[in-house]
Amino acid sequence: MIFPLITPALVVVLNGTIVHSYSPAYVVRGHVVAPLEPYVTAVAASIGYSGSQMIVTRGDRFARVPVAATIDPAQWAQTYVEIAPLMRSLGVRVAYDAPLRRLEIDTRGPVVATPTPFNPAVPAVSPSTVFTPLPISTPRPQVSGKPAPRRTPLPVTCCPH
Repeated sequence: MIFPLITPALVVVLNGTIVHSYSPAYVVRGHVVAPLEPYVTAVAASIGYSGSQMIVTRGDRFARVPVAATIDPAQWAQTYVEIAPLMRSLGVRVAYDAPLRRLEIDTRGPVVATPTPFNPAVPAVSPSTVFTPLPISTPRPQVSGKPAPRRTPLPVTCCPH
């Protein structure tokens, strides 16, 4: 059966590398749909469920996708979602090039600059006092002479005859 509104598969590029999958992405009614595995799982930090919604998280951002039931992770390669709004809500840049039939996904964000070991412009934090209790010394044992052998009688069971 041929679906007139589904166009053939397209190329998905994640951070400059083509993503290969047995379950390709398609354009359906002008929207790109792709399976959760490997496209969404390559970007998401976690995927969970809350009631009738699938919660996809990445960093401090999340997206909610309505689902009929909890989907087993083994079925994620056959579970298609509209990928562009999902990725954008996770803070990922997505662009579709129609003539090249190419979906570009870019997760690289701005470069974070770390401070140098000493920067006089950064305010210094005053040291805090840490309370560490002194160890309690245990008393030394008093030697009261030579130890005596045990004088308590032990019960002895006799062997059966």
